[in-house]
Amino acid sequence: MNAVQYALAEFDVIRRQAAGVDPAACEKFVDELQAAKRIFVGGAGRSLLSMKMFAMRLMQTNHAVFLVGGACTPGIGPGDMLAVGSGKGGTSATLELVRKARRNGARAALITGNPAGSIAAEADVVLTIPPPAEVDGEDATETVFMKRNLPGNFFEIACIVVGDGLIARIMERKGLGGSVIMRNHANLE
Repeated sequence: MNAVQYALAEFDVIRRQAAGVDPAACEKFVDELQAAKRIFVGGAGRSLLSMKMFAMRLMQTNHAVFLVGGACTPGIGPGDMLAVGSGKGGTSATLELVRKARRNGARAALITGNPAGSIAAEADVVLTIPPPAEVDGEDATETVFMKRNLPGNFFEIACIVVGDGLIARIMERKGLGGSVIMRNHANLE
């Protein structure tokens, strides 16, 4: 096998995961994003890295967005929304963020691989990315390798892809084209 074959195998698994996401849950998530005065984005570990990409796209589509823990992040309050990602759905630091946001009158939205986790029980909106299918006789050798040896990759990458789908839906609803992203793209690089 070569690296390209492994990459394509991972892509196939993630495509199947994205296909299993509930479109109605996506619409509800988009409704919440659009209703929010300001959006705060957080998470932990690699899930946070995926959510940072989502935060950038939200900013690029004219949303007031803040990363939790940033030096210039204001306090959250009524009318605001906290959007977090958690593959396992029970990360204690992320759970505490959701609880604090709710105590301060904000709504909380979760992208997760575990809708039965403790964070989902506290969130107002839950968008579930289903886990990859178990290894079966139909899987190519490289797919079997990816599923057995790099299972943590799937949620984070699927989170990025589904997040981009949410952004595309927002852009469609608002009648935005790619020029809005270019206009809001970083220029101090």
